[in-house]
Amino acid sequence: MSRAHIISLLLLAILACQPEPVVPPEDDPAEPVEQPERPGQPETPTENPPKPNPTEVTVGEPLPLWQEGYLDIHSINGGRGESFYYIMPDGTTMLVDAAGAADFETEGEANGSGIYSRPSNTYSSGNVIVQYIKHFAPDVANGHIDYFMTSHYHGDHMGIYTKKFADYGWHVVDKNGTITPSVNLDAGGFLLNGVSEVGYYIPILRIIDRGDWADRPSNVFLTAPLRMQNYLNFIDWSAKKHETVREKLAIGHNDQIVLKHDANSYDAFSVRGIAAGGDIWTGSGNSVNTTYLPSSDQLMANLETLDPNENIMSCVFTMSYGKFDWFSGGDIQYNGRSTITWKDIDKPISKVVGKVEAMKACHHCAKYANSSDLLNALKPDNLIIGIWTKNQPNPDTMKRFFKASPKLGVFATNLSDISVENLKTEGIDAGSFLARNGHIVLRVVPGGSSYYIYVLDDSDFKYRVLSIHGPFGCD
Repeated sequence: MSRAHIISLLLLAILACQPEPVVPPEDDPAEPVEQPERPGQPETPTENPPKPNPTEVTVGEPLPLWQEGYLDIHSINGGRGESFYYIMPDGTTMLVDAAGAADFETEGEANGSGIYSRPSNTYSSGNVIVQYIKHFAPDVANGHIDYFMTSHYHGDHMGIYTKKFADYGWHVVDKNGTITPSVNLDAGGFLLNGVSEVGYYIPILRIIDRGDWADRPSNVFLTAPLRMQNYLNFIDWSAKKHETVREKLAIGHNDQIVLKHDANSYDAFSVRGIAAGGDIWTGSGNSVNTTYLPSSDQLMANLETLDPNENIMSCVFTMSYGKFDWFSGGDIQYNGRSTITWKDIDKPISKVVGKVEAMKACHHCAKYANSSDLLNALKPDNLIIGIWTKNQPNPDTMKRFFKASPKLGVFATNLSDISVENLKTEGIDAGSFLARNGHIVLRVVPGGSSYYIYVLDDSDFKYRVLSIHGPFGCD
């Protein structure tokens, strides 16, 4: 064998022992979140989120991500309203509401809500929601949101429209989605705030809401027409950009919001529409009571005198997974029932729902929400309150909760010192609440036999666990 041949063989052997070259990953195709140019931004973490067992959680460490088979319900706290992100057992995702009220810090103490933005007003609440979803979204979501539900047309649930957008660091776009200095609603432009900001950065495949004014108008028809135009302009853009479909919540149906990836493996999971736009499920099949409220024509002809509140038009649904049951009622209330009986939307809803393990507080636990009729039917074991004003939760409302569920666990996202004092005056110790601030995550184990509730630090974007509660059994 020649010397050259031997050297060639040695070179081949050496090369065979070398590791394969590492192919760099492709750039993330998702459009980055554009931050408002305001100083003092909290540092966004760069480390990869952990992926251990979802119930192997450590205080002080980031919450482990969702895994297949679990049901996650995230109450996202940005301090400007309410937003709940759902990751269903097969990874189907749904966002219900996208907070977008004005900053207390900008409005000032006299006119503000008394609740500070979280982690700071450097970020809009829509931006906080986007970053939260991008962190926790499952891989199977493929960078989009399967369902977005607008519970009703108030700014703390969908975003406001204001010409003072520059004061808050918000952007506007034209009908093509291009950032522009000024907004022109008549030409199809829209303000990026609330749902429009979330949907601009994370594609939404399907939008579900309570319907148009032709279905049934409320006092928002008179007070906030530009907010609705902004919302509809965004939907028009999203439909062209992402083929987004808009539809009304199907009352009585459990076949509208369904698992998209592996429904056959989770037949014990379902979502049922209970009420929307003032129409209510009868409790039988897909039958709907459409006459509890006056008709659309009757309301439109008497809007100022009847003053139908938008809250009673909220989308209401239940979610079930095995033995676990959840209730979400938007901002339903009973204010005004002493003079106009149909303003109590709680009453007919209470007749078609039963006990639940947990619920989202209706209307942030405001004074005329969560009636005794409703709570005696639901009897929740745990309550999550999305708080964004200094008068939430109302003491009388909390007393109704404790009367219906004496061992109730209370998790509040943003309790102010003023609220703590108001509760104390009425004999309620807020120190007994299991959470007074933070993101709240309810995680149901595969099969739905039990669940945990975690409280996360909302002062930055690392989502570290502040406290662990559970497991709670399901009846």
